[in-house]
Amino acid sequence: MGLLESALRASGGLDLWRLTRRFTLHMSITGALCAARCSAAQLKEFVVEGSTQTQALEITGFARAELRALYRPDWVALEGQDARRLMERQGSPEEFRNALRSTTWDELQLAHYCGYLIWNHIATPFILADPDFETRELPRNVAPGESLRQLRVVFPARVLTHASAQTFHFDREGFLRRLDYPAAHDDHTQIAQIFSGHQRFSGILVPTLCRLLSIGAEGVPVAKPSLLDVEIFDAHFE
Repeated sequence: MGLLESALRASGGLDLWRLTRRFTLHMSITGALCAARCSAAQLKEFVVEGSTQTQALEITGFARAELRALYRPDWVALEGQDARRLMERQGSPEEFRNALRSTTWDELQLAHYCGYLIWNHIATPFILADPDFETRELPRNVAPGESLRQLRVVFPARVLTHASAQTFHFDREGFLRRLDYPAAHDDHTQIAQIFSGHQRFSGILVPTLCRLLSIGAEGVPVAKPSLLDVEIFDAHFE
C-alpha cells in the first residue's frame, strides 16, 4: 500500500473527510515563540470553528477572553464580544508570511499564524490527496529502531501553509508523527513538529498533542525549549 493511501485510511478515510464541512476544537497553544513574539497574548484556552473545505477559521477567546479572531489566508480581523470589528488587515499570503520575520508580532499577525497552523494541522493528511499536490515517498531510513516512512510534499500556491515543500513522517500504522519544514519566522531555523496523543473524533483521527521544535545538528530536534506546544482537548466534525 502506498504511504499516502495508508495515512488516509488510518486517519478515517477520504470519503468520510469529504462528507464533513466544519470542525470545532477546544484547544490551547503555549510556548517560547508566542511569548517572545507577542507576549501580551494568552492562548491557554480557546475555541476554534472552521471549514474543512476552505481555509477559514473563527477563534473565540483569542489572546483575551473577550476577543474573537477571524482568519482567511489574505485577511485577518479581531472582534469584541459584541461582534464589533476592532481591527483588521488585508494582504497577500506572501505579505503576511514576510511579516512573521519581525521580532515582535501584533495580535493580528499572531492570529494569522495560528490560523494557518491550526487549519493545516486538522486538514492533514486529507488535503495531500488533492490532484495539484506533488507527493513522493523518500527512501526508508534504515537506522536501528527507525520505522517511520517519509513523504515529501510540494504544496500548490493556493494553499497557505508553513512552506511550499515539507516532509511528513508516518509510522507503521499510518499515523502522522513528525513534520519538517523551514521556519516562516526565521530564515535560519528548521522546524520539526512532533505529533502524539492521536484520538478519533467523529471518525476522524486527530493528533491532540503537537510540539514545535527547532532542528539541530544531524537533523535531531532540540527538545528544550519548545517553540510551541499545541493541545487539543476536544474536537467535533460535522
